[in-house]
Amino acid sequence: MIELKELNIAGETSKALKIAEKSVRAVLELTESGCTIPFIARYRKEMTGNLDEVQVSEIIDFSEKLTNLDKRKRAILKSLEETGNYSNELGVAVANAADMTVLEDIYAPFKPGRKTKADKAIEAGLQPLAEYIMLNNPPIAKILEKAKDFICEAFNDCTSAVNGTKEIIAQKIADNPKVRDFVRKSVENGFIVSKVKRGKKESGILYSDYFDFRESAQRITPHRVMALNRGEKEGFLTISAEAAKTEKELTNGIESIFFSRHSDFFGECSALALTDRIFGSIETENFNKIKDFAIDASLDVFHKNLEQILLMPPFGEKPVIGVDPGIRTGCKAALLDEHGNFIASTLLNLHLDKNEAKKLEKWITGYKVAGIAVGSGTFGREAHEILKSFFGKQVVVASVSEDGASVYSASAVAREEFPDLDITVRGAISIGRRFQDPLSELVKIPPESLGVGQYQHDIPVKKLAERLKRTVEWAVNRVGANLNTASPYLLAYISGLDSKKSAEITAFRRSGRRFKNIEGLKNIKGIGAKSFEQCAGFLRIFGGEEILDSTGVHPENYELVKNAAKKAGIPLETLVKTPEIIDKNTIFQELLPPSVIEELKKRGLDPREKFEQAEFSDEVRTINDLKEGMILNGIVDNIVAFGAFVEIGIKEKGLLHISEISDKFIKSPAECLKLGQKIKVMVKNIDLDRKRISLSMKGVKS
Repeated sequence: MIELKELNIAGETSKALKIAEKSVRAVLELTESGCTIPFIARYRKEMTGNLDEVQVSEIIDFSEKLTNLDKRKRAILKSLEETGNYSNELGVAVANAADMTVLEDIYAPFKPGRKTKADKAIEAGLQPLAEYIMLNNPPIAKILEKAKDFICEAFNDCTSAVNGTKEIIAQKIADNPKVRDFVRKSVENGFIVSKVKRGKKESGILYSDYFDFRESAQRITPHRVMALNRGEKEGFLTISAEAAKTEKELTNGIESIFFSRHSDFFGECSALALTDRIFGSIETENFNKIKDFAIDASLDVFHKNLEQILLMPPFGEKPVIGVDPGIRTGCKAALLDEHGNFIASTLLNLHLDKNEAKKLEKWITGYKVAGIAVGSGTFGREAHEILKSFFGKQVVVASVSEDGASVYSASAVAREEFPDLDITVRGAISIGRRFQDPLSELVKIPPESLGVGQYQHDIPVKKLAERLKRTVEWAVNRVGANLNTASPYLLAYISGLDSKKSAEITAFRRSGRRFKNIEGLKNIKGIGAKSFEQCAGFLRIFGGEEILDSTGVHPENYELVKNAAKKAGIPLETLVKTPEIIDKNTIFQELLPPSVIEELKKRGLDPREKFEQAEFSDEVRTINDLKEGMILNGIVDNIVAFGAFVEIGIKEKGLLHISEISDKFIKSPAECLKLGQKIKVMVKNIDLDRKRISLSMKGVKS
């Protein structure tokens, strides 16, 4: 049996991703030693050639695909040998298979457990007749004459025996990798077609754009693929493939590939193979391939949107009031101190009496409240306006997205934090906390509940969860965490930590103790040398015994920094507080790696932008107040493949189509927009019946 060469993962990955093999090898070795993606991207730049998180993850993911392909090849070769089907030709084909699709095509005829019409014909003894026909290509009369010798109980006349023989030949044709590849290419270069199912026009009106739809399989956009998939899943659409070649052209092509000569009989066998065995499976395979591509594109949108939401500017460590607006049960208000600790709650029936807002006066003056965060849900705009009219000159009154707040309120995390509080009070606390620090609060909420991206319910749950978990980890580690104040939920996402280790850290703090230096982490249960290496650089201690603990410099480089400062004759504290002096002294460039200098220059500061208040038009309170041509302030609420949804201060969000974002052609809305961005938009169209608002940025001065 052929011996597969040892897999050169680094070389193959380097070639595919166009990343230097040295860098790929470094990433793979670091990963193998237990290093995380954030750690590799931030603290091993000199080893990887400055690869970022995306490139590091691409290397890891692609190398895993290569490994899985290699494992599958070895399993198939073993199966072929055990079943007596192995040949050198097959072995070479398996070894050279470039991907799983080609590999499975090669293995398809030999998979154990298949039971087809052809198998039944073979069991009935029709195989010799099939071989005779393929070898001699006799006229049909001769075939029928020869078939008399093969009549049996299962095939009791000449015609049925000949039909059984066609099944055998059609199966051989369908199992031929070259034939399948020929049909596959035609399907890949063809069209995706969808039709509305009979009797579903009214109930499936949401999918009316796809009732009579036909688009190139090569050019169809991911969001349309996801819409088609959902429409089919919900029973409104029928999706099919239309090959680039006609059925007759495909049949003729198959015949010329498989047979050396033409005959009507061979043509019939080729047509049978195409319609009964090949086209349907290739059609499914191609749509699944397109769907996988669309899912990956959707995951990219989710990743970018979630990352931007998590990294939105924090209001900061200031006392705030969080308000969960409502009409039926009133507005619940929660008072929080500068660290997000709950102090008190009250009910404001603002829908009945605006003066109920005065209940907050004592809180604002007594606790020096700096901001009021009002949820953006039902009655949110009205509550925001009322509270702003009372307190807008004293404090910041902001509208805060409450996507996921209700999910948090009813979660085990919320019950653990506030077992004795009403669910609506928990919601108000969550709104207030996400205003103070979006990242710290949003890590408690399942990412898929935050209203980012599109078609999340059509993405495999495991795949979505894994990708979004990775996104949260990147965001958390980019910002870092205060070791003495960060919640266990935030700490659990820090590189090298998990829920158990973060619980141990929290237990240590609850005992009344504080970390005086980062080395104290080594005394925490579960944090060994490797965990410490992975997490230490992402944690901060302010006002501790070691000033470098307040920076992003990794402890492994503390001595380097101290020695450089000593040789430069500059006090360490001066270096940390005024790192711009690094550029004025060549000693630092000579003694410190670029990555360490970069961390010193960041000063351990939060990389997120500063909070900036957004204002909406006072003239617009409902969709009925809108007029075409109006110029409004907006906040980008969600970015999808075909555009962005924009908050304009009313219940309904407006759609800013990709074609209305820029005067220049753009491939993605993300080229110009990011979540939370404040923009000016023009109302282009209002559909009151469907509650849809079309917006445009073209020609609008920012």
